[in-house]
Amino acid sequence: MSGKSRLYGKNVIITGASGGLGKELTMRLVRKYGCRVLGVSRSEEKLLLIKEELGELTDRFEYLALDVSLRDNWKLLAERVRSGQFDADILINNAGILPGFARFGRYSRNEVDRCMALNQNAVIWSAEEFIPLFSGKKGTAIINISSSDALCPLAGTSVYSASKASVRAFSEAVREEYRGSIYVPAVCPGFIRTDIMSHQSHTVSPAVRFFSMPADKAARILLRRANAGRSRIVFGLDAHFMSAAYRIAPVWSLRFFKFVFKASRQEMFRDIFK
Repeated sequence: MSGKSRLYGKNVIITGASGGLGKELTMRLVRKYGCRVLGVSRSEEKLLLIKEELGELTDRFEYLALDVSLRDNWKLLAERVRSGQFDADILINNAGILPGFARFGRYSRNEVDRCMALNQNAVIWSAEEFIPLFSGKKGTAIINISSSDALCPLAGTSVYSASKASVRAFSEAVREEYRGSIYVPAVCPGFIRTDIMSHQSHTVSPAVRFFSMPADKAARILLRRANAGRSRIVFGLDAHFMSAAYRIAPVWSLRFFKFVFKASRQEMFRDIFK
């Protein structure tokens, strides 16, 4: 289908499908939208658990244990589509990583490379492989999950903010280049309660968890707006506040959020200031 019914009955590939937002997107697409889903993740064990959880709908879910931060694995994934093993209509680039909050210069080279490869490069590599596959086919989409940090960078998230801002800008440029052929929205959510916080070196603040959106609610909003064909999908009170503040006062908004982090005295923000 096209127009305002882009998702129903489609064949969807989701990266980072084994947990958090990726898992909720998978479940909702299978159960509510009647889709077939190919879930991609490094954890085969978690992917198998999703297959079991789907019960009688298990035949609508396939999985592939791959690390999408490696260029060659995108060639393998595209070949699976090209050979007819999975006739994909939609790709959702959901896999991502949030390094611990810290002042730049305190990240290891491995942390920087891993973040940029998974958050930014994987999205570009996916476009290189899937745009040729999707261009001649009706109703196709590449949905890229960016972040509210792409709308307002935060102190302590320099590398993450850079990677997600790149995803937003790349998505919006490609959307115009392929308008009418491939639907390419940029999704900029606020904090979501997912495993992405597991990479923090300190305990995640209860306040952050309180203001974070549950993953199932985030999946519901994202899919509803994508199904309606929104060009930019922003959701979460924190995301809207960050976006508005940065548009109005791009310098003072960053200072405000830095002040909030420091005043909170939370362990997860300690490496920004010490």
